[in-house]
Amino acid sequence: MPEQDDLLVKLKVAVKAANEAQTNLTTAQTEMVSRGKAVGLLLLEVKKKHPKVPDFEAYLKRVDGLGGLSRAYDFMRLAGGRVTDEELRKEARQRQQRSRAKKKKIETKSQPLPKPEPEPEPKSEPKPEPSVTVTESPATAPNLNASARCLQDFKNACRMCLPRLSEADLKKAHDYFIMEDWKKQKEAA
Repeated sequence: MPEQDDLLVKLKVAVKAANEAQTNLTTAQTEMVSRGKAVGLLLLEVKKKHPKVPDFEAYLKRVDGLGGLSRAYDFMRLAGGRVTDEELRKEARQRQQRSRAKKKKIETKSQPLPKPEPEPEPKSEPKPEPSVTVTESPATAPNLNASARCLQDFKNACRMCLPRLSEADLKKAHDYFIMEDWKKQKEAA
């Protein structure tokens, strides 16, 4: 029975702490909105004195911690009553989601390969053939398309990495290639 009482006391203390944290969060949120409106009112005055965007932006660069022009406009919208703090946060979340989706879409299209860090190679290993880099122009590498570059990079990676693998890991690499997991990934993309 005393164990249950100890548990009850711990639970009460934890609930009280959670409620205090919620109160502090609400108070801080209210204070942040109030201060944001004050910043917005000051920015509206600045905008009246500097109506052209380049002038306004140049003036804002002198303000530490403000961020960019879009944040200044958010403060002004908040002060003008055109949006609520919740709407600003919702818009920011949506912008972030769109940005992440766009970035992910770009990454899946280009499939950038990680560049291996150069390591000193033992003299017994064969030297990899020079690979054509993306920065070379078509005039300097007329016969190599993207597929050929990938093939050359694959050969170089095999020359560098396979001799360093243990027998067990070499078998896993072989099984991975033979089981055609990479083909499934290619078809999914």
